[in-house]
Amino acid sequence: MSLPEPWESMGDEAREEWFIDTLDKDPLPLDEVTSVLEALAESGKRSLANAWAEMVQETLVQRRDRDHMPALLRTWLGWRSEDSSFKALCHKALLSVFRNRCDKEIVASAGFDGSGSVTQCMARLDLLLGLTPGALCLDSTWGFGVVSKFDDFYMKAVIDFEGKPQHAMTFAYAADTLTLLSDDHILTLRHRDPEELARRIKEDPAEIVRMILRSYGDMPMAHLREILEAGIVDPAQWKTFWDGARRGLKNDELVDIPTKRTESIRLLKSAKAYDAAWFEALQAERDCETILERVGELEGSTDTSNLDDGARAVLADRLSFAAIGTDLRAPQVAAACCTAADRLGATAGQPGELIHGVLTRLMNPDMFVQTADALSARELHPFVLLQAKTFGEAFNDLLLSLLGVFSVRLLDEVVPHLVAQEREAETAARFREIFDGDIVAAMVVCWLCRNLDFLDRMQPVSREDLLFRCVRVFETLCSAHSLRAQNLLRGLFEQVDWLEGMLESISPLGREGFTRRVNAATTWDATERRSVLARLLKGYPDLKWITATASDAGHETPVRPHLTSWRSFRERQAQLKKLVEVDIPENSREIGVAISYGDLRENFEYQASKDKQGLLMRRKTELEADLATVQAADFKSALTESVGLATCVWVAGSDGVEQRLTIIGEWDRDEALGIVGAGSGVAESLYGKRPGDTITLPETIEVGERRIPAGICRIVRITPLDEDVRAWMAG
Repeated sequence: MSLPEPWESMGDEAREEWFIDTLDKDPLPLDEVTSVLEALAESGKRSLANAWAEMVQETLVQRRDRDHMPALLRTWLGWRSEDSSFKALCHKALLSVFRNRCDKEIVASAGFDGSGSVTQCMARLDLLLGLTPGALCLDSTWGFGVVSKFDDFYMKAVIDFEGKPQHAMTFAYAADTLTLLSDDHILTLRHRDPEELARRIKEDPAEIVRMILRSYGDMPMAHLREILEAGIVDPAQWKTFWDGARRGLKNDELVDIPTKRTESIRLLKSAKAYDAAWFEALQAERDCETILERVGELEGSTDTSNLDDGARAVLADRLSFAAIGTDLRAPQVAAACCTAADRLGATAGQPGELIHGVLTRLMNPDMFVQTADALSARELHPFVLLQAKTFGEAFNDLLLSLLGVFSVRLLDEVVPHLVAQEREAETAARFREIFDGDIVAAMVVCWLCRNLDFLDRMQPVSREDLLFRCVRVFETLCSAHSLRAQNLLRGLFEQVDWLEGMLESISPLGREGFTRRVNAATTWDATERRSVLARLLKGYPDLKWITATASDAGHETPVRPHLTSWRSFRERQAQLKKLVEVDIPENSREIGVAISYGDLRENFEYQASKDKQGLLMRRKTELEADLATVQAADFKSALTESVGLATCVWVAGSDGVEQRLTIIGEWDRDEALGIVGAGSGVAESLYGKRPGDTITLPETIEVGERRIPAGICRIVRITPLDEDVRAWMAG
């Protein structure tokens, strides 16, 4: 909108005369009128603007001008949104020109008589007035839609959604859930010109991202991808699209792509200026994480070598403040603040002393490990260099003492640093100490396997000994960093070239010993162990004699672990609980009562109670031993290559009828479902068998309604636990 040409040169009386004359025009030039009202309000003459707006309102009421009244109220809202009386004024003004049944329902659905603010009510009114046939909209549930009809009889908006055509909504519900799409919305382009959208996706993916941000607002990467893959970009082409978009946005100062995927990609109104105002805002910032984020933006966007002393003083003050505020609750943030201050030369004076104090606290062994683990790869290296520069050999000594607890990622950073500091021999000696301590040391084992050049050069252990220690890692139940190291080590063993190279480098006697060690590692995952043995024996077939077994089918029979389902385990726990809390105390009371009868030699009640006590105590001992020996499991990942725990076995007897037997765990039995105990004779005869194998039953087996006649029977198939069995376990 623009003011009428003579307006600036008019005096107050001439302006008032012009305004009154303009109100008499038909049609009313509302654009000129509202631009004058806005100019008055912006110049501080709000009382005059209100008085003239009331004159315009009266004119529109007299003319019953329904179309122009919302525009006037929208302009008026610009300076009266906080006026509590303005909402009632709007309601009255609208009802004076919205007079038919449908119009009154529109005003009511906008909520002017409800609890919402006048701004919300006007937004709802604008949306409802915009629901004309052909208008494009977006619903939070149904997605993109086109207005088919604005039904003034049933008071409903009829929308053709992509997944639900001719969907009718009440005006109030439509005002709550719909969003009208502008002409530059990406869904508008998709609807009106899909070929142009396809061209832009191919030729200018960066602009597509900008359109998404303009259409939906700032959002994290995951949300951006979700929107694009929902009908705009082929999910199979996402990586190609995003690579192109990222290249195009790299030098766009108006698009801020954060380093963390969980943070929002932002479309800025103007390029950031790191001027005095920016540093004043930083000086006022009190959130430690935000301070670090802002400083990171500064480093990534400008040449910080030319900062003046005042700017560096602000940086030093804020970074030392953030470091002190986070060194206990989030030491990785404190470390990043210290390294940023060092890079920016912001360590002069008292802030520098405060930062040195934080670095000193981070030299505590536990604190250092916690901090280093939490730092990203990009932040870890400068932190190590800063600590080395600050504390010298004391820091290197700290690193040597912690080699046994560092994760593989930290070892990748720390060992090269120690080598560069000419502490390589001490590092190797420390590794030898760790191995001599007879601990698993999964992280060290994994790091040495991934860095064979260091292993061969410094010989902390031999390759042969390292392979033996790998097996020990696989036999161990690991967690946290050890589990991560175990998984990395597993990946190395799956690399044919790596394993072959290790085996070739050790002596024949060493290979024989390693084969024996792998073959005897019964607690190593059976599938992985067999895979390693298969590759080992393929390269060295002369070692097959080590794995030879005497099983009927020539298959290795794995040692059966003592496991049971959680259902049966809890039942045993309940039995023990009842025994300890109910049965044994009750028996003690019975003994007390029997003693009260006197003459214990002839007291039958006493003898019976004492005998029962012996039974109860033996049962208690048995249950405690059982619960200590047998472990509960959910059996979610059981193997079905051969009969074992948590498998359904389909057996065909001599009569040819297939029957299902189920083996779960030690204490799991249910005749109706054909569940047999893992320690039963039936289960023992089936263990290790594979589909196609046969067994000879000396007598007929009956499990509930299942009957397998004596004689030769065949294993038909082996399957995971069926749903009815799972349901039984969950019961």
